[in-house]
Amino acid sequence: MAELSGIEVIPLIREIGELLSRTYVNNVFSIGDNQIVRFRDPAGTDSWLVLSPRRGAWVSEKVAERSETTDFTSKLRSEIERLRFNGAEQVDLDRVFDISLGEGELSRRLILEMMPPGNIIVTDALGKVMLALRESQGGRRRLRRGERYSPPPQNRLSPRDVDAESLRAALGKEKTLGSALGRQVALPRKYVREVLERVGLTESGPASDALARADEIAAEIVGIVGEAGTSPRPCLARTSEGEEVFAVVPKSLEVLSRAPTMSALCDELFAGPMMQELKSEPTLEDHWRKEMEVTVNRLRAREVELTERAMKLRRAAEETTSSKSVADAVALLVREDPSSRKRPQPKSVEAVSSALFTLAKEADTKAAEARTAAEELSHRRPPSKSTGRRQLSKLTSRKGEWYEKFRWFNTTTGKLAIGGKDAQSNTLLVRRHLENDDTVYHADVFGSPFFVLKQGMQQTAEEVLEVAQATVAFSSAWKTGLGSADAYWVTKEQVGASAPSGEFLAKGSFMIRGKKNMVPHNLVQLAVGLDQRHRVVAGPEPAVAAACASYVVLEPHREKASETAKKVAHELKRLEGAEQGPSLDEVLRALPAGGGKVVRSKARRPEDKRK
Repeated sequence: MAELSGIEVIPLIREIGELLSRTYVNNVFSIGDNQIVRFRDPAGTDSWLVLSPRRGAWVSEKVAERSETTDFTSKLRSEIERLRFNGAEQVDLDRVFDISLGEGELSRRLILEMMPPGNIIVTDALGKVMLALRESQGGRRRLRRGERYSPPPQNRLSPRDVDAESLRAALGKEKTLGSALGRQVALPRKYVREVLERVGLTESGPASDALARADEIAAEIVGIVGEAGTSPRPCLARTSEGEEVFAVVPKSLEVLSRAPTMSALCDELFAGPMMQELKSEPTLEDHWRKEMEVTVNRLRAREVELTERAMKLRRAAEETTSSKSVADAVALLVREDPSSRKRPQPKSVEAVSSALFTLAKEADTKAAEARTAAEELSHRRPPSKSTGRRQLSKLTSRKGEWYEKFRWFNTTTGKLAIGGKDAQSNTLLVRRHLENDDTVYHADVFGSPFFVLKQGMQQTAEEVLEVAQATVAFSSAWKTGLGSADAYWVTKEQVGASAPSGEFLAKGSFMIRGKKNMVPHNLVQLAVGLDQRHRVVAGPEPAVAAACASYVVLEPHREKASETAKKVAHELKRLEGAEQGPSLDEVLRALPAGGGKVVRSKARRPEDKRK
């Protein structure tokens, strides 16, 4: 299957930067491990960024419908939602996308690594890992939450930095031209062939014969990199090993298709197969393909590991020539190959160097075997065609109301109550949506959202109790397990965005002036149900009961929020008597931070059940 290399990432980074300028993250969905980030500009126009650990990142015009989300997607959304796009970069011309979001202490880096098995990572402003699709701990690199992020190590020379001198050094270390460019320069094999084709040379040609043409070869490498960045011509071409994606038009290959942008070409090649991953039930062919894909990824990772091992062994062999004694040289051998302790030790420095070179050749041979096996498997077809392939379930897209990005519910009398989810949404809610006829609620505890009751100046005593209970339920009182907490309400005129002279207001905080109308001893409890439009509604029980025919009532409990959401989603599906219940992500977004337990439930009457 055609796949992207670091050269194709160059124009993609440019396109992402241009197409997502002046946008912010509006939502995140998923298709398997692939994350679909919806960006929105001030005019309300949406752009869709695909982040695929296997395929890459591009702005899509075909993947524009929401799908189910995973636990990872929910966590990713909580980290980057509403953050503004600042820019995109490529790490060392490698297959790594580094996207900058937000500003200051709340800024985030969204990183996509395509190297097998692929990864999506979020770091904070200081570069510490906050979220990773796959954590890892190995000899080459640690990738753990709370630790500083470091990109995948690159031991080869960047194509952007190639010059005649560095290329001559590379040519002097290998026997053939293909090996010199492939092992010493971080240049994909398809571009190694293209560079040599442009200068009239071949991969199998002796590396020493090209020393006199190092200037010309280096100029072609740098030229391809520059062309990919300034005037790319994306295309799909046929090579001896199958179809390959190019950022430039290859000199003597058959071009199968072209596209105006690299994103458009990625859409054409990858969007369809990616959507196929949403099949309701996998077939035997799907299982076979998945197993083959896992095996190919492992083989490619093994190839990279062995190639780097061979390079390291060659450097060690060169180091032995400056060893002061045979003992020092043997120490180098043992360092690189601990198993050599069990074998007879070489008697000279030259013998040590020869042993290291032999190990390097063995690693090269194994790397070539892994590469050959991966290429054969990637082109192998399933043993037989599957029959009875199930249709894709249609992805539905519902246009949400403006207030659904916040906490929300309708009181028993029909007034809309809206609450913030974090510091950013608190600020947005109060500054943009608070009107003169509204009232503002806040819990009398540290870590509370602001709730706005629309037309609250005409609120009833029951509505005061309902909104106050919702405010404490979504505050830190839930996570700390309090049974009850106090709240208060004020008018719009009492809410100020600036602190008194000499004081500081944290982001999402506001100054309250004048008398607070206290509402004491509010029960920390929440009801969750599905309204007539099949939306997940969370709020005080009287309000939810008025809007939902069936619901569950929750209280704080020491449990993971994801586990609570699973139980609530399952229970609502059972109570509704419907074939399909709410998605896990919809429920999780409606719940307060922290786990809970179901203390009671109300079922829909049989005559009201949906058909």
